[in-house]
Amino acid sequence: NVRLDKGWTVTYKGEKTGVGSLVNYTFPKKLMRGDSLILENRISANQLAHPIFRFRTVHSAVEVFENGKSVYEYGGDRDFPGCGYHHVHLSHGENQKLKLVLVNKIDNRKITISKYELFSEEYAVSDYSSHHIFALVIGIFLILFGVLAVLVGAVMRIYGVNYFRLSMIGVLSFTFGTWTMCYTKLIQIVSYNLTLNTTLEYICLYFSPIPFTLLLWNMQRTRLSQSKTWVMKFLVAYEVAYLAVSSVLHFTGLLFYPQMLVFFHAVVFAGLVYFVYSGILYNKKMDESGKILSRGVLFFVVMVVADMLRYNFARHLAIDNPLLESSWIPLGTLGFVFSLVQSYVVYLVYILEDRAEKGALATMAYLDALTGLFNRAKCQQIFDILDKSFGDYAFVSIDMNGLKMVNDKYGHNEGDKLIKIFAGLFKEAFAGVGTAIRVGGDEFLAIVRSEHVADVNDAVKKMVDL
Repeated sequence: NVRLDKGWTVTYKGEKTGVGSLVNYTFPKKLMRGDSLILENRISANQLAHPIFRFRTVHSAVEVFENGKSVYEYGGDRDFPGCGYHHVHLSHGENQKLKLVLVNKIDNRKITISKYELFSEEYAVSDYSSHHIFALVIGIFLILFGVLAVLVGAVMRIYGVNYFRLSMIGVLSFTFGTWTMCYTKLIQIVSYNLTLNTTLEYICLYFSPIPFTLLLWNMQRTRLSQSKTWVMKFLVAYEVAYLAVSSVLHFTGLLFYPQMLVFFHAVVFAGLVYFVYSGILYNKKMDESGKILSRGVLFFVVMVVADMLRYNFARHLAIDNPLLESSWIPLGTLGFVFSLVQSYVVYLVYILEDRAEKGALATMAYLDALTGLFNRAKCQQIFDILDKSFGDYAFVSIDMNGLKMVNDKYGHNEGDKLIKIFAGLFKEAFAGVGTAIRVGGDEFLAIVRSEHVADVNDAVKKMVDL
């Protein structure tokens, strides 16, 4: 590639200014909608076969002239041209006059000039992708993971498992993945419509607080007081309303998404401060799942702040460094989503342990501690079911003769041995035929459903033989 940083002149309202270098150059004056900047230079495009002139615009229409002839135009007919990279075919020649006319489309903003470069046609697109391969991999991964998580959440709902958290994690992952592809302009691999790409970027950005707040609300709902619950409801309603109102203003052309970004940042910052201050985002009493999520949010916020510092540091000091060229936000997003997944896994383990414990306690509630047979409570439950059915059933009621004499003469331990031995024989005799139950003391019962009523006599005979 050939860098075109030197030798440019910038014309604004008829006043020409020489620019030493265009590396991260920002025009010092704020422009209103319709104001234009003219950049001119003489270049040599004979070093590359089929030269491509690559540059980036931000919310500006652009027209490129080569030796006085218009060779490229974009965004002149659009109120919101968006942001992205342009690839302009130039002629192969020496000392060519290159002129760019940038027309600002948003009121009261400064125009920052990106790198102007020449490439061979075969490398113009792949060069950018290769320099942002990390963000590309992260973006694609987050999108695919988001789709998978939402699908798994839908399947979990069918089986009655709590699916909401996983679904919100999937929606967040997909949203951040799409935003990453748009923010880094890697989406131009599949879409060259800069207006659509930039609009999608802001929609994802303004939408992201909604699933995030719903996720926090779901994780903390059992610990929230009534007042905090109302605040969470208000925040969700406000976020939905903000997305809807900003979208209406944008698509009607009254106010574009970028012009509402500062207010959005302020609201998001205020929301995070409230989450921290109220203990919703982090407090010492949170379970491990909530603490993991809090660490992920903290990492994401740190990376966003670091990226803002990176951007301003590189722009104001005009430092040309590959590390400072790439956004760090995709890395923060990946760490955040990983923390969400880890948090959900911990949550699932807790749920499974809780269910297993409840299942064990429920089983113990229906078992006789001495014999291992079902107890009187289970007997009543079975009868309640049979009372609501129309089928026939039989039951065999038995008590053990002489148990009191054994207890009185040899002690209760020997009596318990007799009960356990008989319980085992009784269960074996009615296995596959009926449900063996110890009603209490020396009383036993076998409940036989209609399909096995004919087998009752054989089961009793087997019991006597045993």
